Amino acid sequence: MTMKSNKGFSYYVSQEQINDYRNWPLERRLKWLLLSNKMRKLLGSKTVELHDAFRSGKI
Repeated sequence: MTMKSNKGFSYYVSQEQINDYRNWPLERRLKWLLLSNKMRKLLGSKTVELHDAFRSGKI
């Protein structure tokens, strides 16, 4: 994701990384996504608010 202003964030994922992820079995990909979701739910509400503001480019 790339933001056009000096707010938010940007990152780069190489084609090799994408291909590696595609080669993961479906079960592994789903476990990875579910674990990420569980970790986010454990964050405090203030932290989630800050993350969301950062993602949306508000800060």
